Amino acid sequence: MQDWTILEQLWRQYCDPAYRPDTGNRSMWRRQVQALYANNIAHPVALQYLLQERPGLDAFREWISTSNAQYQVVDDASDDAENNYELSAEQIAFWQNNGYLVLPSVITAEACAASCDAIWQFLGADLQTPSSWYQSQHLQRGLMAPLYNHPRLNTNRASKRIRAAYEQLYGHSDIYKSIDHVSFNPPETTTFSFRGSPLHWDVSLAQPIPDRFQGLLYLTDCKDNDGAFHCVPGFQNQLADWLNGLNPGEDPRQVAEQTLQAQAVPGNAGDFVIWHQALPHCATANRGRTPRMVQYLTYIPNDDVEHSVWI
Repeated sequence: MQDWTILEQLWRQYCDPAYRPDTGNRSMWRRQVQALYANNIAHPVALQYLLQERPGLDAFREWISTSNAQYQVVDDASDDAENNYELSAEQIAFWQNNGYLVLPSVITAEACAASCDAIWQFLGADLQTPSSWYQSQHLQRGLMAPLYNHPRLNTNRASKRIRAAYEQLYGHSDIYKSIDHVSFNPPETTTFSFRGSPLHWDVSLAQPIPDRFQGLLYLTDCKDNDGAFHCVPGFQNQLADWLNGLNPGEDPRQVAEQTLQAQAVPGNAGDFVIWHQALPHCATANRGRTPRMVQYLTYIPNDDVEHSVWI
């Protein structure tokens, strides 16, 4: 078991009546999440367990060990361990100019189909029954479906090609993967409207924004109007000047939503999109014929920190 001291602190926060938080230690939550990821556990799952069960320390330790052991992958011959997956000079230049990159065909069509099957089973829905796409329990969290541990999705998460791209873009290999959710975005109808977030950032806009990259794997073909990921290309190179040009008292997030023009980043099933967290981005309404499904996967530097002030 990795990072038990940090995980024990997490247990104390929620289950030890004598615990007193260290308000000066702003990085502890990030380290706790990192330790959970190292044990192949999504942090919402751990928090739900702690809050609902209020386990003793030994029980929590056993739960961590058991949860980690239940994390399984499947054989995937398409992920060639001998291939170094070097990004081309053109890809690097595109990344530096635009702040995002599409890696084509990271997983196979068969792997995408199996991934979608896992999501359909989790939701209790199916492609051939459109009415099942809109059951209320699917949509309580907007687009996000809290499916974290499935052998096929775990195998996608273990992709050597995805990790290699993150390592090259970061310039080092001291990174760790997130254990993240999937997304299910059904088409809009006369009775159902898009429930995703508008153009936004997932990071404080306090400058400078750290180099941290986010990613998603398209599990279905996604054209511009099928609920494609959107971002403002190149804005990572403009953000500081843009912020300095705002009027006093203006909310940059509100101004961005109202004035910036995002562009679609379409992809085929199996394509992986990486973007710099300084890019404003969003999912969009699905005006296609079938649900859009994606799997989120981020690699984070081991020494990553966040600004203590949220702007």
